[in-house]
Amino acid sequence: MLTYYCPNCWTIVTETDKICPNCGYILEEFEKMDYEDKLLAALHHPVPERQIMAAQILGDLKSQRALPEFLKIIIGGEQDYFFLRSILMATAKVNHPDRILILEEAFRHSSTLVSKLAIELIDQIKANGSSGEWDQHTG
Repeated sequence: MLTYYCPNCWTIVTETDKICPNCGYILEEFEKMDYEDKLLAALHHPVPERQIMAAQILGDLKSQRALPEFLKIIIGGEQDYFFLRSILMATAKVNHPDRILILEEAFRHSSTLVSKLAIELIDQIKANGSSGEWDQHTG
C-alpha cells in the first residue's frame, strides 16, 4: 500500500484527496511544479531516504536555488549526519561563491563529523576548484 503525503505540510493524505485536510494545500498544484521545485520540497519529506535522494540530485543538477535551503537545514538544528552529509556534498558540487559560506557555516555545526567533512570539502574546493567526483565517505 502506498503512502501519500501533502507536499506542503507532509501530512498523510489519501490518494483521492484533492485538498490537504491539514493545511488546505490544493494537491493538484504539485503536478504543476517543475522538477527542481519538487526536489526542493522533498528536502523536507518525512522519509529520510527521500531527503537524502533529493539533496543528491540537487547537487548533481548543480542547483543554485538549493543553496539557501541547504543553509537553512544546516543552521536549523538538523542532526541526521547522513542527510547533512548529502547536503554538504551537494553544496560542494554547486559552483557558486555561496557554497564556501555554507560549508563554513557547517564547519560550526555541533557534530564533529559534519564539521570535519565541511573543512575537508572547503580544502578540496580551494585546492582543486571542485569537490572531486569520489566521495571517500561512502567508499
